[in-house]
Amino acid sequence: MNHETKEILYLRAEEDALPFFQALANKNRLEILRILRQKDASIKELGEQLDLSSAVVTKHVQALEEAGIVRSTTRPGKRGLKKLCSLALNEAQVIFDNNYGNSARSFTEVEIPISAYETCEITAPCGMAGEDRIFGSIDDPRYFGAANRYSVTLLWFTSGYVEYPIPLMDVDLERVEELEISMELCSEHPGFNSSWKSDISFALAGLDLGIWTSPGDFGDRKGRYTPPWWTLGTEYGLLKTLTVNSEGTFMDGIRIGSVTIDDILQRLTGQDRLSLRISADADAMHPGGLNLFGRHFGDYDQNIRVLFYYQEPEKPETSSQQTDRHPVTAISRSRRQVCRTVTSCRNRSFLTPFDMTKAPAENRSLFSGRGLFALLYALSVVAFGHSAVFHVREQ
Repeated sequence: MNHETKEILYLRAEEDALPFFQALANKNRLEILRILRQKDASIKELGEQLDLSSAVVTKHVQALEEAGIVRSTTRPGKRGLKKLCSLALNEAQVIFDNNYGNSARSFTEVEIPISAYETCEITAPCGMAGEDRIFGSIDDPRYFGAANRYSVTLLWFTSGYVEYPIPLMDVDLERVEELEISMELCSEHPGFNSSWKSDISFALAGLDLGIWTSPGDFGDRKGRYTPPWWTLGTEYGLLKTLTVNSEGTFMDGIRIGSVTIDDILQRLTGQDRLSLRISADADAMHPGGLNLFGRHFGDYDQNIRVLFYYQEPEKPETSSQQTDRHPVTAISRSRRQVCRTVTSCRNRSFLTPFDMTKAPAENRSLFSGRGLFALLYALSVVAFGHSAVFHVREQ
């Protein structure tokens, strides 16, 4: 396995990935990962929290290191050097389909922090939070316009919108056939309310894509990545995937609108950005606000992910495919040997093109009557068998 530090690890359900799966098949190692998700820790600190000896913890950490899940660095301590452990991965995805690598499409990915919106219109109650504290003051929409909001990883509001610019400089728009946007979000209710519905709408390039109704605002348990200090109710959302392709607009595979990818691309000529607006309208059927989660909050450690999928270029035809399509002009290597034999038709012998140098001078030209007849006959044997007959008129 490749142990290079990565944000995301992709691996197949195959034998060479066994160290990874075996490393996770232990309760103590899962506890180590839970601790390291919160902060880096030394072997001694891990042992104290798990009530295990340093020797046992060291063996567990070694297994996680060999799987590429944890990395360790040596830093000065009070009594010499100490080993500090941290997570080497944010995410790992297991591929079960053996044909995935052959059928996967090429794409360009753009990741947008939830604090990177360009314009907004917010109605209180509202607020924002970073990984370690509340940003600004709760229920004051002015902080949504603060220039130093880059640390925000959770935002919520009762009604309004945020609009993000998606950069297109690295996107080959001429080849784009599908656009996919994923994010974690839910409704907004004071504290939380798992049955509080909210109609959340989406727009791209000024085109209304459709509405998804969030089933609730979730706080019945701690979010997997929500920091321990957070106690204000909402803990996690739902990971939703918005897709726009030639057939329309879909949310998790369910059609929510008729806007196609061509409708979007037509508006991007000469543009270097694509606008994405996420709204919770006050006059919606279910006006329930929204929570939008970024990294270090909720159940999914990700920002807004945008994937531009490309049309694959047409592959050149193989020799066998060419033979099937053009049986006379394209001859496979195995069949060319047939052309080397001297063939006869109607009790009359002819030399093949490969043997023309042995023929009398008057018969060497492929474009002479006999030479052309021999060539066509040889090709007919290769392509059709002996049943085909070519009629050549000699001059």
